[in-house]
Amino acid sequence: MGSKANIGVDCWTFSGAELLDVDHVWTSLGFESHLSDGNMPRVISGGGDGTGSFAMFIVFLALRADDARKVEGLEDKGNGFIWSDAEMAESFPAIAQMPLGSANDFGNILGWGQKYPGDVSCPCGPCGGRETAFSNLKRWLMAVMNPKSRVVNFDVWGLMPPRGQDSCNFKLAELTGRRGRNPNAKVDGQRQVRLKQAGKPVPFFICLYFSAGLGAYMTSRFQINRRKTPLRNRAEYVRQLLGIVTEPTPPQLSLRLTGITIDCEEEAYFPPRRNLPNQGRKYREVGFYNINWQAHGLHGADRASVGSRLCCSSRSPVKFNDGKIDMFRWKFASFFKNPGTTMQTDKKEDMLLNFSTEQQKGKGVFFQWDGEARYAFNPDGEDFQIYIRKVLNVPVVIGPWVDERLTGDLNNGEQVEFSFFGKDAEDKQAVRRRVLQLVSGGLDTELIASVEEILGAGLRMAGPSQ
Repeated sequence: MGSKANIGVDCWTFSGAELLDVDHVWTSLGFESHLSDGNMPRVISGGGDGTGSFAMFIVFLALRADDARKVEGLEDKGNGFIWSDAEMAESFPAIAQMPLGSANDFGNILGWGQKYPGDVSCPCGPCGGRETAFSNLKRWLMAVMNPKSRVVNFDVWGLMPPRGQDSCNFKLAELTGRRGRNPNAKVDGQRQVRLKQAGKPVPFFICLYFSAGLGAYMTSRFQINRRKTPLRNRAEYVRQLLGIVTEPTPPQLSLRLTGITIDCEEEAYFPPRRNLPNQGRKYREVGFYNINWQAHGLHGADRASVGSRLCCSSRSPVKFNDGKIDMFRWKFASFFKNPGTTMQTDKKEDMLLNFSTEQQKGKGVFFQWDGEARYAFNPDGEDFQIYIRKVLNVPVVIGPWVDERLTGDLNNGEQVEFSFFGKDAEDKQAVRRRVLQLVSGGLDTELIASVEEILGAGLRMAGPSQ
């Protein structure tokens, strides 16, 4: 995510001040400066779907206060940053997503296309080759920096400690193993999940989607088998999916979504009919969308009757600026009931996932967010919770290929600006603290399991030769 292709981040990461001095970049490319006219600076986040979060991380890292360097302009403005909340609201850069990954859901939904704008599909062919590719890339960049390009609000969600707690009660590890159809090792006659210490990124910002279950496990296995082209990556996803549904469940996982319950807005959401036994095992995946695109194929729309779904009646799509997550739950039969790949969703303000280990060590669950996946567990074998709520409002730049049939109304009636989100001052302060923990490395210590914690929980790690 920090490659040279990450034009808007890497090229401007010289110092805390220069990172955000995009007015110089703007004018050097032939534009008249418009920042004094109330236009926001803009930052290009180039890469896969997780780079939007990474770009925000870099901006917050540049803005973190350091009172030991007051003379350099890094004095704390009372919120832990060198900009006050008012200055952030006015000047926090709007994000434009350049698609450089496989699915590119973030760039696609914002109207910036599904593939890299400078892609050379046939260097010597009739399409114009490299000259045409360069022209397309230049046109894309000009559209990003055009002051007339729309800038709108975007909800960012965060993995927070449950209410009343100061920290999360789970730890994270990462799947490992040999490349191939099944990375799990055969031990005592059955295939078992092997883990390693989790790497970065540490989950906090969630821009696109979150889920637990089949898709998260599939993404974990895919990360070991990543390919060089988007087409081969999609084929690898299919291979891992087919493997998972035909293999026995490893002992480190529960059958499907057994043990998972979810409350939204302090009311039961999953599984439906929770009073009946073993309802979770009927489902493959549960989570939420923040944007109306996942894996370049799945969408969401408000839950409706069979007649409404079949008659193509107007249903509200997933919106990224309505202050709601769009919860979904599905099993394979859902694709016939929908029908199709537009999932039925329910708009909620937060999500509290509880995983019951039944007091057994060595049990956990895979979850994914924005194309990354991790294994969550409690080192003592106790139940644990994953709580997610809105944490930020950030500005994003809308591209020329946006489809408002998918996004819904882009104008949510609110002033377009950055803000820390919370229902009260205490909620907002909790978000500021969490962001500062993120950029200082505090969340690494809180969430990443040590080798001793992984082994102490009865989980397996790969040996040196594996």
